[in-house]
This record gives sequence, C-alpha cells and structure tokens, in this order.
Amino acid sequence: MTRPDPLATPDPMAELPLLEPGDAVDIWMEHSYLVTSVYRCRERLDGAVTEWRWIFLDDGSLIEVSPDGCYRYRDHVMVKQGTPIYEELVARDGALVRFEGRVQEGTVGRSPVYFSFEGKEYRIASTGTVEGILTGSGPALIPWQQMSADPAANVYFGMVGVEDEDDVVLGLWVNHVALSFGRPLLSEQIAGVFRSDAKGR
Repeated sequence: MTRPDPLATPDPMAELPLLEPGDAVDIWMEHSYLVTSVYRCRERLDGAVTEWRWIFLDDGSLIEVSPDGCYRYRDHVMVKQGTPIYEELVARDGALVRFEGRVQEGTVGRSPVYFSFEGKEYRIASTGTVEGILTGSGPALIPWQQMSADPAANVYFGMVGVEDEDDVVLGLWVNHVALSFGRPLLSEQIAGVFRSDAKGR
C-alpha cells in the first residue's frame, strides 16, 4: 500500500475540516492515522447556524474542529443509563439541567456547575443539540451509534478541568452518555495531512 500524497499546503491544520474517511493525519512524534468516520455537525440556535466536524481516527481518537478551536480526545468512557454517574449528569436535578437553568437565568458566570469524575473536578462550559451527518464506518462507541436523525435527541456538552482548562471533556448524550477526554490539538502537532489514493487520480 502506497503512502497517500501530502496536501500542498503550508498549514495542514487548515485542511482538517476537509478530511474524509480514507484520508490520513500525521501526528508529530506519533504515527500517521487513517480517518475512519466524519460527522458533519450543525446546530441551529436563535436563527444562527454553527457548523463543526467530529473526526474519528483508526486509533480510536477523536478530533474536533470547531469555532472554539481544535481538540483531540484520546480516551473514552461510556456511562450507562441508570448508573449513579448517569443520574448525576442528566437527571431532572442533574448537572446539565442545572447548567441550562443558570444559563437562562444569566447566573452561570458567578454560579458555575461542576462535575467530578475519577478524582478530577470539571466545570461545565457548554451544552447544545446537534445534527450530525455521518460519513464512513461509524465509531465503535455505542452512544455515537445511537445518534438520531432528530437533532433534539442528540445532546452534546463540553467541560474543562478546574485545575487545568486545557483538560477538556466532550460529552454526547443520546441514550447512554459518552465522555471523551482530551486536550487542544496545536498546529505544530500536525506533521502532515494526506489524501487517500482514491482521490484526485
């Protein structure tokens, strides 16, 4: 198998939103990873539309390319319905509901909502609903497989570490909850972006 041709660009980071299954990303001091799945995401809120990408690689990691920045999530945990952690997050008096209530009241800035997991404390920073259009094989994580055609059924949320705000968490709540743990992905970490052999030939 021949190595895909590198894209002719001085900034591979700018090409991340264009990745498709079969393309590859070369991470500095690691490996070249194949793209297996891409979710083209859209959220409509108060007439405005926000778009971003969730890109899964063949090592299981997830790259998020959004207006808020670029992140790579390397560790994933599924929180099953009915467990104490699940209830703590999404019950009627759970952390996500409290966060949304304080956002609507305009008090979340002075009254943050926190969530603890495996000895670390996180601050909930965002929530929303997402329309995700999948290209590729789809990730192995069950909550991602359960994403609905109805955006209102797909709740995502973001958290940041209290001690280190570069310690970030992406949550997806459909039936079960998926928590993905990561850090910002910097341009100097991208050694190259490559197109698959099937493209442009």
